[in-house]
Amino acid sequence: MSTRAPAPPEVRRRDAVASRRAILDAAEQLFAQRGYERASLGEIGRRAGVSAALPAYFFGSKQAVYEAVLERLLLDREKRLEPLAARAAEELERSGRLRPALELLIDGYIDFLREHTTLVRLMGREALGGGRHLAPGPRHSVAVAGGLARFLRSLPPPPGPSVDPEQLLITVVALCFFPIEHNDTMLAAMGLDATGEQFATARKRHVVDVLERVLSGGAAEPRER
Repeated sequence: MSTRAPAPPEVRRRDAVASRRAILDAAEQLFAQRGYERASLGEIGRRAGVSAALPAYFFGSKQAVYEAVLERLLLDREKRLEPLAARAAEELERSGRLRPALELLIDGYIDFLREHTTLVRLMGREALGGGRHLAPGPRHSVAVAGGLARFLRSLPPPPGPSVDPEQLLITVVALCFFPIEHNDTMLAAMGLDATGEQFATARKRHVVDVLERVLSGGAAEPRER
């Protein structure tokens, strides 16, 4: 009687990579929807279309799965925003025009958050829970912080008090995060959808307007029509 030959190592590796990705995809959605406490490894496995035991086999514990989900999201954020923030800072350094540089940075940041609402939800849950499940290390976007710091170095000193870079970063995150974080509460009651194209376009324009006035000391550039 013949027996089936084992799969080649490269096939097994490919299957393992696909299974691990499916587990993280399922865990990301489940943690965002239900929170850490109400998600289980077995349900993550079932939602991923793999055996209920496979998440524990790959990661060891629910905490390790959760940390891997957050790590992947934060790495994706920096991978997406680092070149964008650099381009925005280079645009300001090259042209001296603040608004186009802000549009590059803010448009890209808001688009990323719209595409990764699970990150916003997870950070919101962590804020309510005291951040006890978060691993040590930066939780803000280092790329956005670096881009804003380059903006401040490139701009002439404002006529009033200087802009605190840490406060500026907090303001940018708050302006971009809040509508998506409260899409199902405040915005829903207003009949708005923070993930929709129409709202995103208006939000980007508003955030750029606010930041332009802060960084230029109140003198905004005339818009092109």
